[in-house]
Amino acid sequence: MESIALNGPWKLYYYDSNHMSVNTPDELAASRIPCIPAKVPGNVELDLSAAGILPADLFKGENILLAEAYESYDWWYETEFESPKAPDGQKMLLRFNGVDCYAEYWLNGAKIGESQNALIEHEFNIAGLLRLSGNNTLHVKISSAIKKAFDKNYDLYAAHSRWVTPEVITARKPPHAYGWDIFPRAVSAGIWRGAEIIMSGAAGFRQLFLYVKSLNKGAAEIRCSYELDCDYKTFRNADVKIRLRGRCCDSAFEHTEKAPFKLGGAQFSIMNPKLWYPSGYGQPNLYDTRAELLIDGDVAASEQIMLGVRTVELKRTDTTDGRSGCFKFIVNGTDIMCRGSNWVALDAYHSRDEGRYAQALALLKDSQCNIVRCWGGNVYEQHAFYDFCDQNGVMVWQDFTMACAAFPQDSGFLEIMRAEAESVVRKLRNHACIVLWAGDNECDELLYSEGVNPAKNKITREVYPDVIHNNDHGRPYLPSSPYISENAFLNNESMSLPERHLWGPRDYYKSDFYKHAKSHFVSETGYHGCPSEASVRKFIDEESVWPYTGNRQWNLHSSDQKNSPHRVELMARQIKQLFGGVPENMEDFILASQISQAEAKKFFIENIRSQKPVKTGVIWWNILDGWPQMSDAVVDYYFEKKLAYHYIKMSQTPLCLMCGEIVSWHLPVYAVNDTLEPEEGRLAVSDGETGEVLYDGYFSVPSNGNSQICGLPMMYSEKRLLLLKWETDKEASGFNHYICGMPPFDLSVYKKWLSIIKREAGIS
Repeated sequence: MESIALNGPWKLYYYDSNHMSVNTPDELAASRIPCIPAKVPGNVELDLSAAGILPADLFKGENILLAEAYESYDWWYETEFESPKAPDGQKMLLRFNGVDCYAEYWLNGAKIGESQNALIEHEFNIAGLLRLSGNNTLHVKISSAIKKAFDKNYDLYAAHSRWVTPEVITARKPPHAYGWDIFPRAVSAGIWRGAEIIMSGAAGFRQLFLYVKSLNKGAAEIRCSYELDCDYKTFRNADVKIRLRGRCCDSAFEHTEKAPFKLGGAQFSIMNPKLWYPSGYGQPNLYDTRAELLIDGDVAASEQIMLGVRTVELKRTDTTDGRSGCFKFIVNGTDIMCRGSNWVALDAYHSRDEGRYAQALALLKDSQCNIVRCWGGNVYEQHAFYDFCDQNGVMVWQDFTMACAAFPQDSGFLEIMRAEAESVVRKLRNHACIVLWAGDNECDELLYSEGVNPAKNKITREVYPDVIHNNDHGRPYLPSSPYISENAFLNNESMSLPERHLWGPRDYYKSDFYKHAKSHFVSETGYHGCPSEASVRKFIDEESVWPYTGNRQWNLHSSDQKNSPHRVELMARQIKQLFGGVPENMEDFILASQISQAEAKKFFIENIRSQKPVKTGVIWWNILDGWPQMSDAVVDYYFEKKLAYHYIKMSQTPLCLMCGEIVSWHLPVYAVNDTLEPEEGRLAVSDGETGEVLYDGYFSVPSNGNSQICGLPMMYSEKRLLLLKWETDKEASGFNHYICGMPPFDLSVYKKWLSIIKREAGIS
């Protein structure tokens, strides 16, 4: 299989669809509408910026608001390319990997198809349509998504979508594009992922899926399910076989089997297989596997797959009292303590996502995440994302792209969602890192809040389970996050779910809401932190940098395009909660904000881990911003790390020693071990200011367990910085800290503590 990229310079024509209409390439040629250079992959707003029609930096000040004027525009892309030289019998496909959103396609003046989904790939057979010599002309028309949404007919079920603008519900675009509490309104258009011509031989694989059918101590049974792409005559008159060869270090397999029909399955064993494990629990072993289609002994087609040998199970109950229920992932028979981040779009303009991958993914590994949740307001990521997670033992919780709304239930929309889910599952199912398909983000909660039974949602209760049953095997499915079963709905038990998003009042991070939540698994929780002053000055105009009060740009960059100060004021209240007041100068305001965020995130993680195995995971919000803002992210849009990033990195080490909360006049100290080896060593706990040693002794903790080491005499009235330093018998060392006492704390005192923490932790 070969591909010819159609990326690079294109032409872009545009006009306000309220005032005119251009329906064909011939009409376009006669229209005299404006034309500017464009890039593919790209977004139209970025092309307008490059042409000087919109500001160069759409994220600076209030510039993003100017892009809204183009929401009613239609767009025509145009390019020319030479016909590829291909042997006779080659199949020729034109593939668009991402077009946002309602598009029509013309090749050499002839219409070849349409699409209405920005989230998946679209292919068109162009064999016989290319010119034998000279250039070919390709046009793509993209219509206004806003007008398309307005022209649709709706039933009133969808009117329950009061958490978001109803424009979201029918357009298969990333939901955040219409404005979210973490993103601006940026209802874009464009060929946002690459375009290419795919050439392949007369025979190949239409589908190929390898998965673990069973696993025991001595062997793994592997199933290869396939559908071939070849004509009947070729298949009938040839010797057709499937050959599979793979290697991981010194473990290898080879299996060849005759294909009796175009659809089939080959099964083989790997003796003493090297298993894929999440980070900390073992190595993320992968078998470099090649599947070959042999026709009369010759290789007609081949595909490469990185096979991770592992089993995964999600064990859960519908509700819990905090003790008897459960929600936990089990990989290769081992209970996994999940520590990780939610993953949001890397940029409001998605053509820039790929350029941010390397730095963003490195943050996941460096911060010791073993799981990442791909949030349902996002796009579906590219293979490079999942390849990284495969290779680094980062489990992926994959939401389907729906969030916070009541999506249509008519048969036409259900078929759109079925086609999308089939495309996504078939594309991604060979990645070992994906441990869960989840139907959506918070749609059950939205329906519950409206008094509507979430079990009536046909998309997540019928369409998605059917798609997964038919296209994937051995991977769990969760209808929604959080999932509200019919019994939980009927019994009004939304506060007793084993998996929850802990946002609530967003008050003191150790309030009862956070500290005593019944949930076993927290898949969203966060706390605000202001970016550094250097970053703020990059996206706020100089005259608006300070103060934050009554400041339109601060409000906008708290992702509120209606000029509400709510989220800025929330950040200020969280500062006041911890320090008893809000600093009047920018430097101290930012520092106090980052401290409150860092201590909060640290508590959220350690509160879950110290209650292992009753508690089983925390996926905090979130690793990185997709546009410049004041937010819960611990790394800002410019990749500047906030203090919380460094605290999280310490709290997420597979072996971590930490303090709990005071019980009966004593502060418990725990050793938590998220590895498959027991650990022991020596721990010293001291007062950071005075150097007084409060504990010096040995600790031991079983594999994948936790142990209380001691209880330090302590009162709530004592405000102290405790330093925890340990060394294991394996010559590994670690550091953590804990602040004792109840707020308010003195910011000037914490500044001294922070210098000590940074010195001991090696934070620059």
